Amino acid sequence: MARYFPDRAKLIGILREFTQRLFGGAARSAGKRTWCEKTPFNLLSVPFLLELFPSATVVVIMRDPVHVVASHLDQPWAPSILDGVLNWLQPVYQRWLAQRTALLADRRYAEVKAEDLAAHWPDARRRLFERLGLPDAETSSAFSASRLTSRHGEPSDAGQAEIVSRLGWAAEELGYQATTRSAPVADLWRAEMLDLVADDDPALDESLRNIRR
Repeated sequence: MARYFPDRAKLIGILREFTQRLFGGAARSAGKRTWCEKTPFNLLSVPFLLELFPSATVVVIMRDPVHVVASHLDQPWAPSILDGVLNWLQPVYQRWLAQRTALLADRRYAEVKAEDLAAHWPDARRRLFERLGLPDAETSSAFSASRLTSRHGEPSDAGQAEIVSRLGWAAEELGYQATTRSAPVADLWRAEMLDLVADDDPALDESLRNIRR
């Protein structure tokens, strides 16, 4: 539909008004002054979302990719076998990391590790709120390790080796150590990575041709 709008600014304005009416209306009905949209695949549309809402802030809560795979294997909505999960997640990491360098240079983009949030939620929350220019405040729910360790099982040694062989590069780029060493279950299932959507961006597609696999 966008091809029928030669003026991109006009199209962005229409989309911004529609989205604001949709979510803003729901927020006002609930007595809230603002709203947050947290569809995981939004991660891959961050440049567009910031164009749509220039004053917004995007927060990406990430987790060790090796553990993200293990978490997906325990979800009813995800592929049920390791190869299926890897086939699903690998292009997600490729597209996200292809644009990550540019995103990190934008003050409106923030990253935080789920492991850090789970380790000590009050301190991590305070730092995150400070990064967002907000005063610290108690929240109705907490990002705690105890609530995120109720998963069952973990990949076999061979499975972990396969995960590292395909996503170890992503783990390293995100500051994690790519390893096949079995981690304690409490560490393996500590938190969840958020926020991922596909984006038809020719420049991004071009970047993908040069990304490490």
